[in-house]
Amino acid sequence: YYCLRLQLDSQRLRREYIVLCHGTAAPTLREIAARVDMAPEPTQRRSIADSGKPSQTQVMVQMYVHGCTPQNEGSMCIVAIRIGTGRRHQIRVHLRHCGHPSVSDARYTCKEA
Repeated sequence: YYCLRLQLDSQRLRREYIVLCHGTAAPTLREIAARVDMAPEPTQRRSIADSGKPSQTQVMVQMYVHGCTPQNEGSMCIVAIRIGTGRRHQIRVHLRHCGHPSVSDARYTCKEA
């Protein structure tokens, strides 16, 4: 535990992910820096707000996928993500904030909000 904690605190441990997102993110999307606010209830989703904690997510678009559905509709993209801070649901909140929520994420993909 202490070795892992030291690596996290000294930023020697990199947290990198590959995510399938809705829509076609611009290739210029490189970083999402937005404050992630805690939800009042654990069952609610988190949001971006001035009162939240600072959070940084580096993004690199890897590829675009068009006509993903059986009806040959829709577009998606695959992005590589590296998080600088480790807020709970940070990737999900940041991707939703920039308009490209992750695929199959029932909590953060719904249209109303």
